[in-house]
Amino acid sequence: MTMAEQYLMGAATSELDRMLYQGEMFRPEAERLLDRCGPGPGARAADVGCGPLGILDLLSERVGPGGEVVGLDVQPEMLRLARSLVAERRLDNVRLVEGDAADTAEDKGGFDFVHTRLVLMNVPHSGAVLSAMVALARPGGTIAVQDVDWVTRVCDPPHPAWTALVDLVTELWRLNGMDVHLGRRLPGLLRAAGLVDIGVDAGIRVFQQGHPYHTLLADRAELCRAALVERGLTGHAELDRLTGELRAHLAQPDTVVVHPVLFQAWGRLPGDRGRAAHRPGH
Repeated sequence: MTMAEQYLMGAATSELDRMLYQGEMFRPEAERLLDRCGPGPGARAADVGCGPLGILDLLSERVGPGGEVVGLDVQPEMLRLARSLVAERRLDNVRLVEGDAADTAEDKGGFDFVHTRLVLMNVPHSGAVLSAMVALARPGGTIAVQDVDWVTRVCDPPHPAWTALVDLVTELWRLNGMDVHLGRRLPGLLRAAGLVDIGVDAGIRVFQQGHPYHTLLADRAELCRAALVERGLTGHAELDRLTGELRAHLAQPDTVVVHPVLFQAWGRLPGDRGRAAHRPGH
């Protein structure tokens, strides 16, 4: 089964818009990550599961005209928008490739920096994707992963509909071989993949009424409706009741939502440090 079949959120226009918004929202976090371990001028970088943009623009700026950025995604819908945005923003050093990261024909051992964001938690073959990322990196190259952990996914005041929907989506992810708590495991996963000099950081965001991500849990449950019902986890009427009750609760001015904690972890493939990421001062 392909990553596209397993990506339960789909690739409809609303989801593409959400991913673009998400990329802009998490831009400061991405910039801090690249300040720590990102590529420098002349490097080759890959963004695995780049979606409609990912961090392609940030990487393009970092590697400059003498470098190259490859954006890899399995969904044609994502890449169609990505091609349009890459052309519109004149990211001439960016090349887009359609394919599953775990089965790509891209140059093995040819990248100084390989990144993915919010991909591993959303695919059942996260281990294979991470192994493929390591295979893409050259000796001394850097692997960087950003993913969430639902340990902080709460709302206040609490509400039974919130708890029920968190439990439903968590179980759906588990049944599909995925883990909503993957974020905390990233450093260990990188170490198990053979990387060294492991680093980790994490951050949390809180949303209030009016922010698009304030209703993200209800929106996600709706996007996953078919899969939730097919798995026998809920019925249409029950899901309607839960999402309706939750949306009413979220509409209250004092209700706040804590987003899943975003973990960032990075490590270096053992080998030639001099060719790793061409960072200033590296």
